[in-house]
Amino acid sequence: MTPLLNAISLRISLIFSLFTIVILLIMGIVIHQLVMHHFEQQDHTQLEGKVELIENLLKQYHNNDLFLTTQLEDALVGHHGLMVQIERPIGHLLLSSHPPLISSKLRLQDAKNPLTEWQTNGHNFRGLIVTSPHTKLADSHQIILGIDTTEHQLFLDDFRQQLLIIGSAGTLTLMLLGWVAARRGIRPAHTMARVAEGISAQDLTGRLEVNHIPVELRSLAIAFNEMLDRLESAVARLSDFSSDLTHELRTPINNLMTQTQVCLSRKRDISTYQEVLFSNLEEYERLARMISDMLFLAKAEHGLCLPNLQPVKLDQEVQALFEFYDALAAEKGMKLASSGKATIQGDALMLRRALSNLLSNALRYAKPGTDIHVVIVQQASSTIITIQNEGPTISKDQQQRIFDRFYRTDASRRRTDEGAGLGLAITKSIVEAHGGCIEVDSEREKTTFKIKLFKQAS
Repeated sequence: MTPLLNAISLRISLIFSLFTIVILLIMGIVIHQLVMHHFEQQDHTQLEGKVELIENLLKQYHNNDLFLTTQLEDALVGHHGLMVQIERPIGHLLLSSHPPLISSKLRLQDAKNPLTEWQTNGHNFRGLIVTSPHTKLADSHQIILGIDTTEHQLFLDDFRQQLLIIGSAGTLTLMLLGWVAARRGIRPAHTMARVAEGISAQDLTGRLEVNHIPVELRSLAIAFNEMLDRLESAVARLSDFSSDLTHELRTPINNLMTQTQVCLSRKRDISTYQEVLFSNLEEYERLARMISDMLFLAKAEHGLCLPNLQPVKLDQEVQALFEFYDALAAEKGMKLASSGKATIQGDALMLRRALSNLLSNALRYAKPGTDIHVVIVQQASSTIITIQNEGPTISKDQQQRIFDRFYRTDASRRRTDEGAGLGLAITKSIVEAHGGCIEVDSEREKTTFKIKLFKQAS
């Protein structure tokens, strides 16, 4: 199919033209019928008037045919298109302005219908046949009046031709105007196409002006802008991720290269080589953990499966983590406290990893000498877990990005022993894999992470 035939504007124009043709055709038929009916009514009224005139004359001069004929001829002067035939009594021709108008067979056939049509010598007639029976006061008579409708027929033929010409010209004009209107109507779609053509990974700032777009396309324009917002946000996160990943990988690799180059610069004893190897091993382990975390997140993006679903007692998992982090908390003078019980369906190892990341994060940023509270609340349709610590307040902007990969709240983004910045991203993936959600709230130097797990998703 050629692009022209596949154009929406042409389709709309053709549909518009089809409806126009149908409407004009119906209007033409109705107008034609009305004109014909008008001629019939006009002829009928004229004929009835002439019949009434002739009958009055017949009544006045029923005994004097000669004088009656003279009066009839005078009364019908000037009516050139009128054909008259009078018989009195029936069968005896009294007056005729034309050779016999109709045959006796047709006359008898149409006697019950006064208004009839016939053809004589190539001319069409429309007329009345009025018959009066014999009475004591007057003889029987028959009046046949006919009007030549040839001019009417010529007018109607010309009228039909004019209607056809005007209708065709109007249809073509409306088709052109419909095509122009359709082209103007879909102009916003071309605007959207130009905006889309200007979009690239380097420039995602283009947006459609929703206020000047027709109502029919407004929802599409809004969805288009929202898609661009999501793309811009995704590209920004991807750019940050690439930058952070490069930074995180470059540092341990540079350390390994530097230590190896220094070690190889001259001969050293075995203990020095062992120390360098142990240091390199730590860097390798760090790289292995980072790669493992990244693989975990990659699987989570494509739908993290939970093969080991079983009842998990959250309070017991929290106590087990408290035992693991108790020494670190005591070193910083902190206390770990929990309350509440709940049992859900889930993967125990994954849930323990998610809670461990949150507790580790709380211990890292909480003020020394403060308490870390874990509260578990079992509800009818969900289970809520909150972990709260006292520490630096996280700004609203940081809260929106805190679950992004490699994101750290410290602006310097220095590499320390705190990790690669993937812990909270992994926690969010685990919670969402269990059909839940996680959010953070931080104000007045209190930070609270809230996990909500729904029963139907367990």
